[in-house]
Amino acid sequence: MSDPQHLSAGADQHGESHAAKHATAGTYVAVLGALAVLTLIELVVAYIPIVREPLLIIIAIGKAWLVLQFYMHLRYENKILTWIFMIPAVAVGIVTVIMQFFV
Repeated sequence: MSDPQHLSAGADQHGESHAAKHATAGTYVAVLGALAVLTLIELVVAYIPIVREPLLIIIAIGKAWLVLQFYMHLRYENKILTWIFMIPAVAVGIVTVIMQFFV
């Protein structure tokens, strides 16, 4: 039979490592602040005529990355899940920027 102390120690170690992989309330507040600042930057960039679209797309991708990583908790999952969501977003951004030169 297994030793009860060994089982409880293993459960504690697993519980600690699992708890260490989650963000704190402060992290969520910091991400909220970053999203708010990026939104304000978007409002300013919207009035810059020359580089408006590329900058807005870059900021949008950054905001999407923050939401995916922290609010959808992909930061603590397998990295392939993040890439599955971000590669199409980046590809659409690149195609949109390229299309601006042909319109």
